[in-house]
Amino acid sequence: MTVRKDKNTGSWGYEFMYKGIRYHRNFKGASKPEVIGYENIARAELRKKGYDIAADNHLCPLSEIINDYKEFAKNKYVDPTNALIVIDKFFKIVGNKPANDIIQQDIEKYRTYRKKQFCVHSKTKKVSNSSINREVDYIRKCFSIAKTNRKIKENPCDNLEDLRIINPTKRYLTKEEEVKLLSVANPIMRVVIIVALHTGMRCGEIKNLKWSDIFLKEGYLIALNTKNGKPRELLITPQMEEGLMSLPRISEYVFTNPITKTGYKDFKSTFGRTVKRAGIPKITIHELRHTTASRLNELGVDLATIQEYLGQSDARTTQRYIHKPSESMKMAVKKLSEY
Repeated sequence: MTVRKDKNTGSWGYEFMYKGIRYHRNFKGASKPEVIGYENIARAELRKKGYDIAADNHLCPLSEIINDYKEFAKNKYVDPTNALIVIDKFFKIVGNKPANDIIQQDIEKYRTYRKKQFCVHSKTKKVSNSSINREVDYIRKCFSIAKTNRKIKENPCDNLEDLRIINPTKRYLTKEEEVKLLSVANPIMRVVIIVALHTGMRCGEIKNLKWSDIFLKEGYLIALNTKNGKPRELLITPQMEEGLMSLPRISEYVFTNPITKTGYKDFKSTFGRTVKRAGIPKITIHELRHTTASRLNELGVDLATIQEYLGQSDARTTQRYIHKPSESMKMAVKKLSEY
């Protein structure tokens, strides 16, 4: 036991460490045996609920609310990898202090650290403000869950403003550039480009596309690994059908590396080399998605249909369902195919 008598007040109190956090309280007029009993109660409540009820003060350690968030991320996110990496990094920077003691300055400390880092795939490119903002969203959600669970009183991210983002000029692929790009692309990348332009799918959605998601006879495919976790059904254009039928079925993934026999981890580097061979201005594979939206808009497709087609629904929505294309979407696909 760690019961001791205060030299100044003469009152008995306890002081002990639990999960790296110091707990202490004095009890005026209480005897030593009584305080020993209070300490036993406090320790029991800490083990049971993660905070000190006797002191009526939530002292849940940061590690506990992070573990709660990890369980949430694994159950709710299609791919929780990034969220888990961010939250572990934040814990390493801040340390296992009481969650209630985390303040906005701790979040700023994390942002300052990230601003000094370089992108994973580049030794010269700094982490962008938009990327840091997305990472802080994971941290914000962690504290939001803790507040809902009544383990903290306030969310330290509530009044935190996002870092300023200067949006670069958007790049779109012209029809002439598309012809040049397809003419120099390898057989697999050629199909990747066609699928990207005709569906507006994100790079990750294309990368994770499996043969079990393709229904050539019925004329559609299902995008399962979507950003918002909501699968959607996309119609297959004649050009897509021709390209997909030309691919060998090496593994369960549609786009498989013929050498390793495994699905591609990324298309960025291969696409970049293809762009360079085509001799066209620099464009990223993600900007093919922008191109799809731009072409649909140019063809007179209404914005609501474009949003529906690209799967740009509310990311907070957790409902998962197969989204059937509307008549306007069918017309949109036909126009896109004939572009």
